[in-house]
Amino acid sequence: MDTSTGTLKQKAYHELKEYLVITLYLWVIFVLLELHKSVVLGERYIDIARQSFAIINALALGKVMLIARDLHLGEVVHDTSLIYPTLLKSALFSLLLAAFKILEDAAVGLYHGRSFSQSIEDLGGGTWRGIFSLTAIVFVVLIPFFAFTELERVLGEGRLEQLFFRRRKL
Repeated sequence: MDTSTGTLKQKAYHELKEYLVITLYLWVIFVLLELHKSVVLGERYIDIARQSFAIINALALGKVMLIARDLHLGEVVHDTSLIYPTLLKSALFSLLLAAFKILEDAAVGLYHGRSFSQSIEDLGGGTWRGIFSLTAIVFVVLIPFFAFTELERVLGEGRLEQLFFRRRKL
């Protein structure tokens, strides 16, 4: 086997694995946000269509996160306490995800002949206050995700996976 092909295959496998982890994390967040929304609105049933859009959004925004990570978004502080890059990346990525979600909703709305404000009605009620609230929630739920990625960077690739998912010897 050609070593460059092996390296390319390994990189592709690693990227796919990271994409699936990011997508799964986002999907869980989006499903929980939809469930919370239905509880707050007092809905008596779970809208399966909205739940299925959560996976589509997670797939699309997972790719956005992967590209932004590959472009080294937020990687400006490596020699500081881990809290700083964790919070910086959580803030930058939550803003990035909010921007892409607004653009996505606006594009879909435009395609269906709706105005910008009509297009983003489902996103935090369509108000900037609601959008900021959702962005703040995403910021908070991204903190553990980036805390783990920063810990993995410091401890070495695969070390956290080994600590969390493999049996330890006493």
